[in-house]
Amino acid sequence: MSLWLAGEAGQVSLAASAGAYGARAAVDQHAAEIRDALGERLGVDVLLGYAQGFVEAAVARGWWPPHRRTAPGPDHAGPGPGMAGCEPPRLDWESLRLAAVCRLVLEARGLGL
Repeated sequence: MSLWLAGEAGQVSLAASAGAYGARAAVDQHAAEIRDALGERLGVDVLLGYAQGFVEAAVARGWWPPHRRTAPGPDHAGPGPGMAGCEPPRLDWESLRLAAVCRLVLEARGLGL
């Protein structure tokens, strides 16, 4: 469950950061920090393990993804940003970190952005 939540929050955050220069720069910084921390072990399995542990620790501290915190209105078409009538969530530190993990997973799979 925590890995699913990490993937969902990371994907939503990565998509939300694409249109904002400051958020893209923050994702770049987080990606650099993750690379420094994990060194040469940036395979998909290592990144997924990192994401799972990160989310478990964040949730234990009381964090919940911003896109999951907002109660949708009656006209809401579904979760996440980009839906008609929905404002994208503000990206917090944890969301930016998970966006960076998602980007690194895509790069590790040869699907760079």
